[in-house]
Amino acid sequence: MDYLDYFNDDERAPFRPDRRVVMDRSNPLNDFDEINFRDHFRMYKATAADIISLLETRLSSDSFRGMPIPPSLQVLITLRFLACGTFHRETGDLCGVSEPTVCKIVHKVCKAICELKDDYIKFPDAAGQANYKVEFFEYGNFPGVIGCIDGCHIPIKCPSTADSEEYRNRKNWFSINVQSVCTPTMQFSNIVARWKGATHDSRIFQNSCLYAQFEGGQHSGIILGDSGYAQTNFLFTPYLHAVTPEQQRYNQAHIRTRGTVERMFGVWKSRFQCLRNTLRFEPRRCCIVIIATAVLHNYLKQHGCPDPQMEHRDEPDLPMVEPDNDRYGLACRDAFAWRHFSQ
Repeated sequence: MDYLDYFNDDERAPFRPDRRVVMDRSNPLNDFDEINFRDHFRMYKATAADIISLLETRLSSDSFRGMPIPPSLQVLITLRFLACGTFHRETGDLCGVSEPTVCKIVHKVCKAICELKDDYIKFPDAAGQANYKVEFFEYGNFPGVIGCIDGCHIPIKCPSTADSEEYRNRKNWFSINVQSVCTPTMQFSNIVARWKGATHDSRIFQNSCLYAQFEGGQHSGIILGDSGYAQTNFLFTPYLHAVTPEQQRYNQAHIRTRGTVERMFGVWKSRFQCLRNTLRFEPRRCCIVIIATAVLHNYLKQHGCPDPQMEHRDEPDLPMVEPDNDRYGLACRDAFAWRHFSQ
């Protein structure tokens, strides 16, 4: 039947290689009112428009088949996926694009957002550290704190690689273990998102640039971590068995102050529901999505976007085992507790 391809060939319209396939695409900024937009994207229209302006110079619309997808719609498609964590097909149906195109757009836009990481996720300088010490002390009555550190597991699908079991965490599901340090205003001041789920929090920290900076004396202050971290002269952990009054007061202030990072995780995951659902990308792409949501979290906090209501709290991620604490680190904690909490 190949001959049918040539039947009435002269009557056919001439071939136009630059012809575009027109698709019926909607623009949520125009089609949704403020309430519906906030329900779908967990931010205001004006905020989304600002993010579009921030990213559109980094995005192009000439890399998709058919009718080019404008950068504004690419950003909205990505924000929708990050906010709701729905399947790509559902995200595509909202804006009239195909499932493979959504996957391509999400990766492209998240990479563009990650390029802004150094602008929005910064560990404080000397002046910032002085301010953080005051703010943390006013909140939790723990002196000298410039950050609170914790690990957070983000679920991913089982990787199709030989090392897949290394992504299985102690709760028996696959994840990326994300190390984060928070500010007094529940923003990320440091984030590491590249370690497999089976990796211990303490190991991640000891292999981080931040640890090397503290070891080198580059920061003037301390950070608070749970008992899964090793006690040092710059990272302070709680007493597992507080006996004396000063140790008990130390623990109370420590728990209250360090709770900031846990609340930050709650707000972060409530705003970006994709972090609660299973990320169905290869691990490298999952890490890009995680970093992109952290950048957006800080951007929204810095621009006054209200925090979403936390829909449910995660179970506390109790430490796997108590790390090896050297005598010097324990002595530093005892001296600190006696100096600041004895009265």
